[in-house]
Amino acid sequence: MCGIAGFWSRNGALEKDKFDSALYLMNHRGPDERHSICTSNTNLGTQRLKIIGIDGGQQPVGDDSGHYLVFNGAIYNYPEIATSLNSPSQSDTEILFQLILKQGIHKALETIRGMFAFAFYEEKEDSFLLVRDRMGQKPLYYYQNSNFLLFASELKSLKKLMQLNDIAVEINENAIYHYLCFSNIPEPETIYQNVFTVPPAHCLKYQNGKLNIFPYWEHQYLPKEKISFTEAKEKTQQTIEESVKIRLRADVSKGLFLSGGWDSSIIAYEASKHEQNLKAFTVEYPFQTTQNESQIAKETAHRLGLNHEIIKIDKSPLALLGKSICTFDQPLADSSALPNLAIAESASYHVKLMLNGDGGDELFGGYRRYFTAKNIKKLTFTKHLKNILPTGERRTKLGFLNRISRIASLSSSERYLLYTTDMFQDADISNFWNRPNEIQNLSFEIINQHFDSKLSDLDQLMHWDRNFNLLSGILVKMDRASMAYSIEARSPFLDHKLFEISNQLPNSFKISGFNRKHILKSIYADKLPKSVTQAPKTSFEAPIGNWLKHDFNELLKDLLFNPQAKIYNYVNYTEIMLLMKGVKYQERNTDYMIYALLVLEMWLQEND
Repeated sequence: MCGIAGFWSRNGALEKDKFDSALYLMNHRGPDERHSICTSNTNLGTQRLKIIGIDGGQQPVGDDSGHYLVFNGAIYNYPEIATSLNSPSQSDTEILFQLILKQGIHKALETIRGMFAFAFYEEKEDSFLLVRDRMGQKPLYYYQNSNFLLFASELKSLKKLMQLNDIAVEINENAIYHYLCFSNIPEPETIYQNVFTVPPAHCLKYQNGKLNIFPYWEHQYLPKEKISFTEAKEKTQQTIEESVKIRLRADVSKGLFLSGGWDSSIIAYEASKHEQNLKAFTVEYPFQTTQNESQIAKETAHRLGLNHEIIKIDKSPLALLGKSICTFDQPLADSSALPNLAIAESASYHVKLMLNGDGGDELFGGYRRYFTAKNIKKLTFTKHLKNILPTGERRTKLGFLNRISRIASLSSSERYLLYTTDMFQDADISNFWNRPNEIQNLSFEIINQHFDSKLSDLDQLMHWDRNFNLLSGILVKMDRASMAYSIEARSPFLDHKLFEISNQLPNSFKISGFNRKHILKSIYADKLPKSVTQAPKTSFEAPIGNWLKHDFNELLKDLLFNPQAKIYNYVNYTEIMLLMKGVKYQERNTDYMIYALLVLEMWLQEND
């Protein structure tokens, strides 16, 4: 696991100390080693966290022919690849380099199984390949024009490289607009103009000042596989077990995040079959909340023979909020990022690698909205309830029914934001947007870019989630929070082979009646404690409503109630006051709308 950075210019490479100053800003991603090299036009460097092949694997990797590789991530099937190459190396980076040289980039990408972002440079051709893993777990940002290519694992380092070359770093107004709808900045755009992410499952080739981007893998939902439920269970369970097993390959201490839910409990069950003395970490809040699952997790850990540690969130939420603003580099309105930071910090005293259950909901249909999507045609009658239902708390059955009544009469793309963030919509923002320039790509237009008329409502919603909620929210949160404390986070449910199997399962195997994650629960119901299998689903969220009323109350008064706040360069003060005072938007996810505005204001104060 590393932070990587690179620089190419027609005018020649940067001085080493200047390039290294940008690289050092990612020291937290890899405090074990820092190395960089220069060629006539290029700088390449890494901050390395030693996880696999500790005694080798120094980067950048190169050869006498002028090929170079910088790599961030983990190739889980590196032993099998090493055997096929007759390579003695124990470093997944070195094995990837050998594989690319021997088989070429396309064959190599078909072979590797992991999470990664890497750059491969050929000095003779003076060309770069930037590559990102299939799900987008590892970040890679870039800026390019006909004279420059700059890239880095984090925006702070890329921003520094831009400044070192007198390239203007300007805030992207479109990104702020989209953030208010999505609660994050949907990739590939970023908070800075002309700075983008390499899309997941894509290669970016840069040569002679020209850029070409092409995919090497994509989700295939059709045709659905003709398979019995029993056969599907066996196939799915074997792949999950294999996915967990290969993610335990490491030369450092290991642990896992354990909540009271199905996903992390399943990962814990499979991991306990192959690894002894695993540490399991669980969050506990100092007050009663639905997110306190420590007792259930304790039962699971005891049954599976895991060493269990409860992490009490006793740090000030204000301190965690401040840390999150620095950590994420751009606005992210996911309050669960705060306990994720607390988990990573506590775990870092014990382990360097953590498994988690990310992706289980998106893969097997865990969210309530998936039930709605599968049954939307049967639920159209609820549109008649829209004007007579009381609002209800968002997480209650009444709140859920209220949201369905608002969704039922809309097109599928219009439904997406109400299904998920339920914050601002295009129509809302158009009424209070303060900027003179017209927004490029409204939110519904971005959503429609990933629309496929051949997909079922369920598959379409899952596809959108993978391209928005998962990619630009959950994966960003997990990567930055874990790497802030030099922890490598691995997600077995995000294995692409598991996605290939799940994508083509019949929808009824995922949602059966009112039962979500049907196949997953059928596989593991008798393998986990009843406290897990019979508990209602709770999402891993911070108690944001409580924090807004108490811990963040004075901060809200100082920032958002101030007409001179920086956010009011973008949005209308009067309209936001209607939200803050509960006059408008009561049917929406108002806590997150307010939290999103608070995060944006804090970020603007730090960076504008």
